[in-house]
Amino acid sequence: MKLFKLLILLLAVIFSMPPMNLKAMASQSHLHSDQKENHGDHGDEGFKLSAEAVKNFGITTLRLVKSGPWTVPTSAVLYSAEEVNLYRLRNGFFKRIDFTTEKRSPAELLVRSKDLKDHDEVVVQGVGFLRTAELMATGGAPEGHSH
Repeated sequence: MKLFKLLILLLAVIFSMPPMNLKAMASQSHLHSDQKENHGDHGDEGFKLSAEAVKNFGITTLRLVKSGPWTVPTSAVLYSAEEVNLYRLRNGFFKRIDFTTEKRSPAELLVRSKDLKDHDEVVVQGVGFLRTAELMATGGAPEGHSH
């Protein structure tokens, strides 16, 4: 619970929103780690969010066409600790994945990943909220990252 409150406060500062509004938004997201069949962590598949959570958190995606490499906006990249990832959406499951950059411009990246294929979607807006949801679904920070 302490980690959750810290994340809410951090997100409130980052997005210049009053903490109560952000907390209310998070409580309405319907992300339930104890309801594995509907939402929460699903191991290697990733985790699910309700349609309401996706809407509340402003998560938008870009559908990939054909084989890679693919062009994605720089807003799709999640920077956390020592890791740099993308979030993939496949069959309703979000999953944080590794990628390589083949070319970079100020607004876009040309990326390749063994974890992406034709018709997958890459999250291009809301990756910070998605990371928070992932931490909530998995019960906290990944091993080795908890303080």
